[in-house]
Amino acid sequence: MNNGEKKRILYINYIDLSQNASSGSGVRPYRIYTELQRAGHDVILLSGSQASSDRPRLVKAAYEEIKKNKPDLCYIESPTYPVLRHTDRRLIKRLHKMGIPTAYFYRDFYRMFPEQFPRRTSFTGRIKDLGLDLLQTLTDRALRYCDIVYFPSQEASKLFSYKDMRALPPAGEDRLPSDHTHSPTAIYVGGVSGPYDIKELLQAFDEIHGANAEARLILVTRKNEWEELDLPQKNAEWLEVYHLSGEALEPLYQRASVALVMPSAHFEYNNFAVSVKVFEYISRGLPLVTVDRRALTKIVESERIGIVSAQEVQGLRNALEQLFNDAELYAEYRQNVREALLTRNLWQHRVEKIVSELLEKKAEGNG
Repeated sequence: MNNGEKKRILYINYIDLSQNASSGSGVRPYRIYTELQRAGHDVILLSGSQASSDRPRLVKAAYEEIKKNKPDLCYIESPTYPVLRHTDRRLIKRLHKMGIPTAYFYRDFYRMFPEQFPRRTSFTGRIKDLGLDLLQTLTDRALRYCDIVYFPSQEASKLFSYKDMRALPPAGEDRLPSDHTHSPTAIYVGGVSGPYDIKELLQAFDEIHGANAEARLILVTRKNEWEELDLPQKNAEWLEVYHLSGEALEPLYQRASVALVMPSAHFEYNNFAVSVKVFEYISRGLPLVTVDRRALTKIVESERIGIVSAQEVQGLRNALEQLFNDAELYAEYRQNVREALLTRNLWQHRVEKIVSELLEKKAEGNG
């Protein structure tokens, strides 16, 4: 079978694509959908909240459609919770019986870290958690019928035991600027508490500014998180704080030369997750300074798109000053970022991987 041919693809997700495309949980399902369409595939779409009373009807309609015109493959973007409805789980089994190779992307795996994401203690909470346990067991059984289970990182797949597990990290889009001025300005977009920790970063930047008065840190975070934070650098002259999202961030990205990723060492989950911010940053051509977390480090170092530091003040200061002060090194990293994005890390590359690997499964089955 020629993998370059346009295919008929059943694409299942659990969000309203018209409303959630710009949110964290909606970006990935939406981008997968648009890239499937852009590639010219014939897409049968099954979407919408799994909690909706309309979901069983939509599942039934999709099944009737594929019975009339069998798709070449199926790709499923997981919900935040386990698969709630029997109709969805039964559809996965039916796809297997029909010989349709199916892949499932397993996005959230907080349940593997109960010490960091503890179970609820109230009576109602305990009942809800027990219900989720049952649904997860039923979901796991359904996933046995999937040919491939994808995870955000290869590290995450090591937590599970499905028959064929592979990495399918987030991706970016080409928003590379036509020109750029190298300046001692960094940007951080994300949380400042809980799973994220910027304490050492702010201390490092305080020292950097002491040696270079032009150094600036642009920090974008939620207003309530920032107001609850108690750090001595909150009102520093070198710090710009914004509470923005979406397209409003673009002018800030354009001003920055370096981007920061700061998942906390206190959350073991962070060693297995890959932040979508990594790919949002390289979409704008920005080299990274990150702290050392296993899945994150593997991507940054293998793609040569930034500097990985221990989460301590001197290491972060050294990494930032290298990129601020060494124009030749900075230009090298910017070129690496551009190459990594355009040749391997656009959403179209993720879709090409899904289609190619499922067609290989189909060929194995026909063999």
